[in-house]
Parts: sequence; structure tokens; C-alpha cells
Amino acid sequence: MTAQMRTGPAARDPNFRGIDPPALDRLIKQMQDAQNAIRGWLNGHRPPAGVSAAGYRQADEVAQWVGNQLGMLSRRYGYAMTHPDGGSMRPPSGPAQAPETGRAPVEAAGGAPAAPVAPPRRDPVAEAPRAPGAGRAGTPAPGGPASRGAGDIGSHPDRRTAEKAAEADARALRAAFADDAAVPAAVWARLKADADDPDYTARLYERLGPAGAARLLAGAEGDEARLRVVRESLGMASNGVRVDAGWLRAFLAEAGRADVRPVAVRVIAGADWSAGTREAVRELDLTTSRPAS
Repeated sequence: MTAQMRTGPAARDPNFRGIDPPALDRLIKQMQDAQNAIRGWLNGHRPPAGVSAAGYRQADEVAQWVGNQLGMLSRRYGYAMTHPDGGSMRPPSGPAQAPETGRAPVEAAGGAPAAPVAPPRRDPVAEAPRAPGAGRAGTPAPGGPASRGAGDIGSHPDRRTAEKAAEADARALRAAFADDAAVPAAVWARLKADADDPDYTARLYERLGPAGAARLLAGAEGDEARLRVVRESLGMASNGVRVDAGWLRAFLAEAGRADVRPVAVRVIAGADWSAGTREAVRELDLTTSRPAS
């Protein structure tokens, strides 16, 4: 890692920002293990009566700090995994690389090329999936660093805050559906702002399910801007929620009952689904007519 910092893109551009998803995945796991170890020790070694608990409190503060960082880091990881193009990030070009060494050529005394120096050995980084299902967020991106998540992480500072916002919006939507009322303007505004947020969208559609998603689609009332928001947010949600063929069929069935099946077909055909959901879409009959009963 130190060698990468000296010779990688960041060494050539002080404004470079990027995330290496497999490395961040490993860091998150190490921090989770550290938090569990601290908590386990604290739970098993309560300070005896009459003995200062200052050290115990300090260790507890460390465990709390680690927990707070995990929420933020997990959110950054989610952004990097669901935006693998890195927001069109292009690392700055560097000096010519010496063959088979990964290093820039160095001249020895007298101007002759120096003997190649082997790069430092690096242990392979474990690529443990962190998201359920077959979504795009389940496997660290192989394409190098991503810029999304390294800086801006949307409207919410951590995963839990984004999920709480989604849960509140899901409750508001269910209440509107129960009263046969319009989708609240505040929900449309938040969904538009957070349509590319992996944490918000996953929790929202997890709470709504396919029937609620179809009711939301009907609530767009044919407005193209709102339909685009539904399409984009559903595609992003498929990285964290299992949107399989059964889910999609239930979505289409409810859309048919709401007389918006043709719109639902357009959304399914145009969404940027996860790899697993793209496979599920191929199993569907995406005719716009209502299926026979």
C-alpha cells in the first residue's frame, strides 16, 4: 500500500481521489473484527468495585468510534461498488513504465539503465461480498479505483441515516396508498435526490416490495421525469435487494391491476439492473398487453 501511494496516481496528482473496493472491503472487515474483539473483552472484564473505570471507558469510546466509522465506510464502499465507472474518473497518466516491474525506468550512473527492481510482494486481498443477493454490489469491482464514495456520498452521512430516510418515505407511501391519495411531493423530491443512492433505494424498495413499487409507478401518473426517477432508483436498488424473476412478475401483475403494465414494461426494459436482475429480465414475457387470467 505504501509503495502504491508513492508511485500510483495520487503521487502524480494532489487532487486525485479514489477508492480501491477490494482494499476497502478488507479494511471494513478488519475494523469489524477489531470492534468485536474490544466489545468481547469489555463484556468479559468488567472493572471490579473500587477500581478506576477510566481505562474501561476509554476502550468503550474506541469501540464506539470504530462503529461510527463503519457506517461511513460501508456507505463509501456501497457507492464505489454501485458506480464502478468511477464517475468517469481517469487517473492522470504517469511516466513510462519499465517492462515487467510496474516502475518507472531509473538511470544508473553514467546514463545506463539500472537493473529492474521487482515490485514489493503484496498478499492478495480477500474479495468477500458484502451485499445480499446477486446484485452488482456483491463483488468488488475489478476495474481499479472508483471516485464515487471517495468524496461526495449523497444526502446522508452514513448507511443508517439513509436507511432511516427510506423507511420514513416508505411509511408515507403506504399511508398514501391506503388512502388512495397522491404520492407526497416530499417523497418525490427525496426520491429524485437519492435515486442513485444504494442504501436509500435498497431500503425503500425492500419496504415497498413489488406491489408497492408498482403503486409508486402508478403514482407517477405518466410524468416522464417521475418515471425516470422510478426507473433509476429501481435499477440502483437491485444491487442491494434481490429483484429476481418472481419479484418482477409480481411487479408486473400489480402494475396490470393498476392499469400501468405498459409503463412497467418500459421501466423494466430501460432500468440499469444488477447482473442478477438482468438475467431475471431475460426470463420474462415483456409484452405490454395484460396477461390472460
